[in-house]
This record gives sequence, C-alpha cells and structure tokens, in this order.
Amino acid sequence: MKTEPHSLPYQLVPREALPEEDALRLYMLMETCYDHVSFERFAEDLARKDWVLLLHDSSGVIQGFSTLALNPCGLKGSNYDILYSGDTVIHPKHWGGQALVQGFFNTAGSILANRRRPLYWYLLSKGHRTYMYLPLFFKQYFPAAEGSRHWAKGGELTKFCSERLFPHSWQPSRGVIHFPEHHGQVKEALAEDTQRRAGHRHVDFFLRHNPRFDEGDELVCLAELSPENLRRRARVLMEAGMRRPVAWKEELCLT
Repeated sequence: MKTEPHSLPYQLVPREALPEEDALRLYMLMETCYDHVSFERFAEDLARKDWVLLLHDSSGVIQGFSTLALNPCGLKGSNYDILYSGDTVIHPKHWGGQALVQGFFNTAGSILANRRRPLYWYLLSKGHRTYMYLPLFFKQYFPAAEGSRHWAKGGELTKFCSERLFPHSWQPSRGVIHFPEHHGQVKEALAEDTQRRAGHRHVDFFLRHNPRFDEGDELVCLAELSPENLRRRARVLMEAGMRRPVAWKEELCLT
C-alpha cells in the first residue's frame, strides 16, 4: 500500500478477492455522485473487471475506487494492449487528493513493464472531471481541444474498442456511448457545476462533444500510456510502477 501526504492511501486488489461488503460500499459510493444506478447492473459490471483500486480513509473506510480491465473482449491488437477504466468514484469530501492518480499510473506502469508492448487507455467520461485527466496528465490524447494535442490514431482505436465493447450503444457520429436505458448519470448538482464552469476551454470542449452528459451519455476517450506521452507528474508515477511489474489476467468479455 502506498501513501501520499494529505491523501487517501490506495490499494490494488483482484476483483475476485473483493469482499461482498466492500462491493456494497462501492455501490453506495456510486450513489453519492450518480443517479439511476441499480445494484444488479453495478455488480454485473464489476464482475467483468480484473482489478479494483481502493482508496481508504484513516479509519479504513473505502472512500473511492476505480475498476480496471485489461483487453476485455480480446481488445488487444497484434502488438498492443488496451486498459479499460470502468466505474470510478471518489466521495466528494475527498476530492482534490492524488491517491487515485498515483494508483492508476503506478498500475499502468506495472502492466507496461510486465507485458513490454504499447498500452492504451480506453476511458469513458460521464462528466468533465473525468475528461480533465487527459489535458492534465497527457501530451496527446483523443479527442482534444487543441490541434497540437489531438492524437489522430486515437480515433481509429476508439472506434475499434467501442464497436466491440458497446456494439448497440456506440454512436460513432457523436463519439459517445448512448444507452437506451439509464446506466447511471451524474447527479443534478454535479451537472450544474459543470455548466457553471463554461468558459474553460476543456470544459467547453467536453460540453460541445457530449452535450447530453447530464442524461448519461459518455464521451469516449483514448490515450497512450507511455512515459513519453505523460506530463512530468504522471511520468514519475508511471516509471515508479514500471519498477514493480505484476502479472495481469486477460480476455474478460463485456457482452
């Protein structure tokens, strides 16, 4: 377990080792930020992931998490891997910490060192906070507001992944995943907070590309997870993870 000053410690655990009571706590955290999330759907999605990043407070209570899957549905290419981030929540009273960032990039570095092939991050953004990980930590990514940071290859990989993971919900003309039934959407107060931030170039870009985010649409994003493509803070964290390679399972399917 790793810690940072003024931050929650993180722990990476295999999904199958997650106790039932912890899974229920994760669902309760989902309910703090999202509406229209059923426990059944949440549990089904969780069962298809490989690992869970957990954030604990000083009392040992889980206050945040992110689920991860490597190459779900055989998404790996002939010479690369896909890391898919699923549900990700931090309780609002703990926003601003960097433990989740540290845990994610440490983990990505471990995967990269273990498998020794390019690694790409497939990310669905329900709100602007998730999208902001890209301009904050990456030099190039897809989609991007600035032409200099727009990664053209990301469009091809986005299409490849989305067609296989969400064949009935992927809308290529809009670049979003649109579910015919509610799969969870940000609470009204959080959606209003996003709207109040209009005028920030990255928030404006997110709103233009995902205008129905408050109805549950998810903007599909992609970036290469490599030290060369990361800004300094994230690069240091990833390189630390590369010194601790771990084995990862593959071939989970979301269909």
